[in-house]
Amino acid sequence: MTALTMRTSAGDISLKLYVNRAPQTTANFLKLVDKGFYNGLHFHRVIRDFMLQAGCPHSKDPRSPRAGTG
Repeated sequence: MTALTMRTSAGDISLKLYVNRAPQTTANFLKLVDKGFYNGLHFHRVIRDFMLQAGCPHSKDPRSPRAGTG
């Protein structure tokens, strides 16, 4: 397992990545982290007490009509 912290304007989020269970997915995610892909992105979908969704490159501007489509 790999652990990391995502820093947001609303506070930190602790993530656990199960590399042995999803090696390709975690490798792709960590590669994007290392490249800074997620820096400045907004969560484009939030369901309280359930999940957050982020990663759309169009969400750097949260008012963009394309946020959440990429």
